[in-house]
Amino acid sequence: MHQLRLLLLDGCYAGSVTGFTDLLHFANQIAARKGWPPPFHWRLFSLDGRPVSTASGIVLSADGDAALAEEADTLVLPPLAYQRLSDFEARLAAEKAVGALALRLHAAGRRVLSFCTGVPLLAEHGLLDGRAATVSWWLHHWFRQRYPQVQLQDYATCSEDAGVWCGGATTSYIDLALRLIRQEGGVALAMSCSRLMLADLNRVSQAPYMSMQSFAGHDDELVLRCQDWLQRHLDRPYRLETLADQMGVSARTLMRRFQLVLGQPPLRYLQQLRLQAARRLLETTALPLDEIVSRVGYADAASFRRLFQRELHCTPAEYRRRFAA
Repeated sequence: MHQLRLLLLDGCYAGSVTGFTDLLHFANQIAARKGWPPPFHWRLFSLDGRPVSTASGIVLSADGDAALAEEADTLVLPPLAYQRLSDFEARLAAEKAVGALALRLHAAGRRVLSFCTGVPLLAEHGLLDGRAATVSWWLHHWFRQRYPQVQLQDYATCSEDAGVWCGGATTSYIDLALRLIRQEGGVALAMSCSRLMLADLNRVSQAPYMSMQSFAGHDDELVLRCQDWLQRHLDRPYRLETLADQMGVSARTLMRRFQLVLGQPPLRYLQQLRLQAARRLLETTALPLDEIVSRVGYADAASFRRLFQRELHCTPAEYRRRFAA
């Protein structure tokens, strides 16, 4: 029986812990109905064995202290809530005991797993150095700047590298749990769980869920003005010089600032804005694709389809079927 130990930390997301264990519970129940041995056993622990208060105020009780982790085949670290990025960075640096525990168990051949804002805990203390990883899409640029030694996978839902599993935004715990069920209990059991939970067994990208306006992630006035201008002029032909004139700076200055703050040139950012606008029209209207393509600033529907497929890992028609209101 595969042994999991889930760490509880003050300010973690309760649902990320209980949701993960619910999936394991469903897997055990389904296995029992089929006459198979239950594949999983889990326990919750905190570093000192005391209950923890989660981000929503729900108090979770621990089955014991860090000694329980010694029995783990898989250690699960939870995501942490925060209000200000500076506070989050200070918290990451302060969690040295968590980092040491994860490093020691991984060195002993155990799997270490985290997702969302838990992934930076692994990176902060060196467990992801030189390894592939993913993280919440809205932390992507910050993560790449803070941890350049990590091989960040662009907006992947999950990653696995040398016994370290990472997930993207908060509900990627579902994807990670299903992967774990598939590995430890088999494909048939994982498929049964995915149907029970109405969960896609093969989500590969966070890209269809991204929103360029949800998180600015910076306070650079020039770049914010530029982002706003691009948002309001999606259908205009793009020229860097024209954009720089609108901002009152040189093209070189604008390119340098944009690259520094967002980690990409303005044209790449505009491309993402246009894709987001197209996604919104696919979700909320019955407009034909040619009309949508024209509205978001593209002239050729075939080229747009190829771009959409490359960036979102599905065709516009598939996206509309999946997300239309």
